[in-house]
Amino acid sequence: MLRLYGTSKSRASRSILALEELGLEYEHVPWGRALLDPQSGERQSLNAMNPNGHIPVLDHDGFVIWESMAINLYLGESFGGPLWPDDATTRGRIYQWSFWAQTEMDRRDWDVARRTEDEAVRERVTEAKVAALTVLDDALGSSSYLLGDAFSLADLNVASTLSEPHEGGRIDWQRLDPNDFGLGRLGDWLARCTSRPAWRRVADLA
Repeated sequence: MLRLYGTSKSRASRSILALEELGLEYEHVPWGRALLDPQSGERQSLNAMNPNGHIPVLDHDGFVIWESMAINLYLGESFGGPLWPDDATTRGRIYQWSFWAQTEMDRRDWDVARRTEDEAVRERVTEAKVAALTVLDDALGSSSYLLGDAFSLADLNVASTLSEPHEGGRIDWQRLDPNDFGLGRLGDWLARCTSRPAWRRVADLA
């Protein structure tokens, strides 16, 4: 039994997407941060599973794992099928791009900038973000996806970091369009990823 805790309008969407793309049966428990009252039973139960008190959390037959990227890599190892290559070298690329998404794009200092009214700070974050995205645009080259011509967990992990399903194929809280910055390959790739049926299903979740 697979049970995923976390609202689809959060980083939990990354793991819900993995479950959907892998075609797995699972139960979705749509806890969100707004429900995590320290005095409520929900918060106490969640803390028992994740001492950080954060979503998502995956329970797989009693094995509990948290952190959305760790959950996705675990699902790949366990159930990957065509999204998870057989050879270690190609899987290494999945790890590489997954960690790149975490270190280069999912940055706490950039997230803090969304709460400021200082336009200069916002502009600096946008410039830095576009510079990082140029690396991704260059890596795509003439390939449809990060590992070649087939969609894999590398694409899922990176694309879902850039644009959650409810964000309509635009990047992060700024809703950046890669094509506005001359990143056409990235724009085409992101459109291919976010138009997949699994993305639409997760976007429709509560």
